Amino acid sequence: MADTATHRQLAEGLLQAARRAETAKQWPITIDAAFYAVFHLMEALNAVDCRDSYNFADADDILSYFLSSELGQRLVQEYRYLFYFRRGVIYGPHFPSEAQVTRYLRMCENNYEHVLSVLDQRLESETGRHARA
Repeated sequence: MADTATHRQLAEGLLQAARRAETAKQWPITIDAAFYAVFHLMEALNAVDCRDSYNFADADDILSYFLSSELGQRLVQEYRYLFYFRRGVIYGPHFPSEAQVTRYLRMCENNYEHVLSVLDQRLESETGRHARA
């Protein structure tokens, strides 16, 4: 597992790649990069608590049992939607419309911003806790 800063840097790079791919109408790259941008921010939250996930089942368990109280049930449901939409496009027979890809990317961007704000709050809390110790 990487440290928090590495996950954040990777997540930002992936989100930028998703935006470039959308502009170029490269839907599979848009969808994959956007999904993993959100995933790696959640992994940054896991790194703060020394947790790790190796597959979607692990990530979903951690999201459901540990992060849902911080991130909220709406994000949990949207993340599952993002996962299954991505799997249908990348590995399945479905090909999304431009409007569907745009909606998907916006949902990823919103979830990215939400997870980033929770991560920043968590890190500020951790820093304050260590300063008081």
